[in-house]
Order: sequence, then C-alpha cells, then structure tokens
Amino acid sequence: MSKLVRSCVLAAASAGLLVLASATSQAAQQCKDFAAVGSGFNEGIAGFMAKQGAVNVAENRGWTVQGDAKLVGCKAAGTFGTECTARTRACKKPQ
Repeated sequence: MSKLVRSCVLAAASAGLLVLASATSQAAQQCKDFAAVGSGFNEGIAGFMAKQGAVNVAENRGWTVQGDAKLVGCKAAGTFGTECTARTRACKKPQ
C-alpha cells in the first residue's frame, strides 16, 4: 500500500511540474498590439490594405502574429475616399 501511495504522489508531482513548465514558457512571451491604416476606393480594398499593413508591421519588427488582423473601423476620408484601421496581436519570446 505504501508503494502505491508513493507512486501516486510521484505521478502527481511530475504532472504538476509539466503544467508549471508549460505555464512559465507561455508567461515568458511578450505580446502587444500593432495597428495600421489603409486607404482605398472602397471599404474592401481599404480594409485589406489596413489588415495586411498591421501584419506586415508586426512581422517586419520580428514579432510573430497570433491569429488574423481585425478591422477596427472604416470612414469616408483619406486620399482615395475610404480609410480603414486594423489591429493585430503579436508575441515574441525575450532573448
């Protein structure tokens, strides 16, 4: 019976260390939002330019984009008639 209790305690401790190790590796990541503005003749083009711009800004600065860029909003303004803003979330591990 004593061996069974010891092996259960050892298994629980090992599982706890695994969970702790994965949580600390995720916590070590730094994440932040990147935004960009895109202009176009219509909302579709302006939205595409804004989303792709947000992704490009993050990737060009060495960050890894998490998911898709989200369109924040569009308005009738700007050089080509419609201007949209988009954001994306990106993370990187500290060196």
